[in-house]
Amino acid sequence: MRASLSLVVLLAALPAVAPVMASDAGVNDAGASRWIEVTGEGSVNVTPDFARITLGVTTAGPEATDAMAANAKAANALMTLIKSEGVAPVDIQTSGVSISPTFAQQSSGARTPAITGYTVSNTVNVIVRDIPRLGALLDKAASAGANTIYGIGFGEDDPGALLDKARPLAVADAKRKAEIYATAGGAKIGRLMTLSEEGSPRPIAFARASSMAAAPPTPIEPGQDKLTVTITARFELTD
Repeated sequence: MRASLSLVVLLAALPAVAPVMASDAGVNDAGASRWIEVTGEGSVNVTPDFARITLGVTTAGPEATDAMAANAKAANALMTLIKSEGVAPVDIQTSGVSISPTFAQQSSGARTPAITGYTVSNTVNVIVRDIPRLGALLDKAASAGANTIYGIGFGEDDPGALLDKARPLAVADAKRKAEIYATAGGAKIGRLMTLSEEGSPRPIAFARASSMAAAPPTPIEPGQDKLTVTITARFELTD
């Protein structure tokens, strides 16, 4: 914060002024209502409980029915493989099925390109709760017909309980900042007047997407997620 934006506790004898806002703090002195407003942040690092992946099967055929039949066979084989790896049916959800024509290269002067076949895609979202087995599952899925693997994400079963651990840390951080600013301005911190929490405290982290599973074994490292809570707190100022 630049010196020109330094927070100063104004004397009560001065006329009432609008709040002076800085990057993460504001001070107001309006007669008997003197307060300082700051932001606070609290975080906890946790090991993910599950991984979320999207697997896809894409097939082609000269006719739509041929492409659909080939895709159904490959998709059923993939579903059977996923379930055999211990994934519960509730953690398997089809996310999309599509069919589209493929066209011949259009010659000069041709008005309508000729359809040479059809492509069918079937994608499924899978939640893997035994993360150490995820790499082997991806390898087996590729062998079973999965020819696309989309972004891998990690998450927690009860993020709310974990965020509850971060909330007191956010309040303590806000109070620490308020005390620093108040002391610099020759005042003291009084009661907590208001407090609000920002929405969407935790973004979902995604690993890099892959077009196909690598040769076995595929390494998967869940690392840790950082769950963060950010609040805005207003404290009364006293002499």
